[in-house]
Amino acid sequence: MAVKRTSNHLAVSGLMVALFVSLGGCASVAVPTEQVELTRNAVSRAVTADATQFAPVEIKSAQDKLYSVERALGEQNFTQARLLAEQAEADANLAERKARALRTKQQLKEAQQGIEVLKQEMLQAPDAIVAPSR
Repeated sequence: MAVKRTSNHLAVSGLMVALFVSLGGCASVAVPTEQVELTRNAVSRAVTADATQFAPVEIKSAQDKLYSVERALGEQNFTQARLLAEQAEADANLAERKARALRTKQQLKEAQQGIEVLKQEMLQAPDAIVAPSR
């Protein structure tokens, strides 16, 4: 009798666990408001960093995914919206960093060219160099 009672108790416990697991799957997913805001800010920073000029593929990807986020939110597919928002944020961050790096590289090249021009001017007119006064 004790064995039968224990097996019934285990069966009921197993059914309860299965019920809670299945109910947990039905729980509503929260709207990813904070993630969407982070993504919008990341895209905005990337655009401000001239990503449309220096990282057009990456910023386009981020903007397309942000558009898909908006569509998923409209369809109340919050899991998909969160996933796309995270991907769009990563794309935007990459676009921003790439744009800043390429812009800095361009500025460095321009500065080096300016130095070369000054060197050439100095070599062409060595008498124009004024010695510092003591």
